[in-house]
Amino acid sequence: MFNTSQAPCTSKILRVGASIAGLRQIHNNASRIAVTALPMQQAANVALPRGPAFYVLQNHDTVYLGETVNAETRLIKHLGDPTKAFAREALVVTAFPEPWSNKLAPVFLQHRFWEIAQAAGQMNVANLQTPTIPAVPEDERGELERYFEDARQALFDAGCRAFDSVFESRCRAKVVVEADEDLVEPEGCDPMQIDVLVHPPAGGEFELRYTGLWARGYPEADGAFVVMPGSEFRSSINASTNKIVKTRRTQLKNAGALEEIPGSGRERLVVGVRFTSASVAGKVVTGAHVNSGVWVQRPHAQPILVVM
Repeated sequence: MFNTSQAPCTSKILRVGASIAGLRQIHNNASRIAVTALPMQQAANVALPRGPAFYVLQNHDTVYLGETVNAETRLIKHLGDPTKAFAREALVVTAFPEPWSNKLAPVFLQHRFWEIAQAAGQMNVANLQTPTIPAVPEDERGELERYFEDARQALFDAGCRAFDSVFESRCRAKVVVEADEDLVEPEGCDPMQIDVLVHPPAGGEFELRYTGLWARGYPEADGAFVVMPGSEFRSSINASTNKIVKTRRTQLKNAGALEEIPGSGRERLVVGVRFTSASVAGKVVTGAHVNSGVWVQRPHAQPILVVM
């Protein structure tokens, strides 16, 4: 036996169909928690447990943590959301055998697992906003914490490595965040420059980590940030973004710097563009109120010394 402070438990996996990576449910008889795991492409064709749920969308290095009153409709909605295009698998946490009567437990789980994922640093967390901290009645806190511990074990058994893992972190080093992320363009600075020469420094190229968009760029010594040709821009622009984002998009289109990618909800940059900062570049590329942390350094092959 292993020496552990955890009480022994047995997780049961009910697999539906012949595919090892297909639909499956994880549960143990001592718990009121069940996890249903499924490939995202099956979300529109699977009957999920009813009632409020906490869920995880994931690929190899990115997770999104959500809560809902109806997992079936929410996952179907995510299938059409380009910001969730990164997701290859969904893990849905529900009460078992009877559903929760309200969203308190899923909201509690979303915030607790968001905290754990941030502290663990194993994977990139795609949530752009901090989940709500629920007001928990004192007499229910112990029960909710038990749900959390049971869900943590079941999610690990289902294949989630965002919270607990013996693997190395899949997070990438992030570009330094500006002191004032809301300052879109300082007064007196040079405007956006279109069709600039692109010369990324060796080993200094960054990639966008915004749920499925493909974009590359690099910082310059003066704090500016160059987005490279071939990068994808999200076509839609969130209402919460600064008005300069729409202005810059219009300038890029008028200059012929953006080409539509049919049927994708995205556009492709055909020339290099120099922005005043990584934060501004991130906002214009994603059409969202993001910060410079969406740009992370790309991994590069390291030489290996072989001694014969």
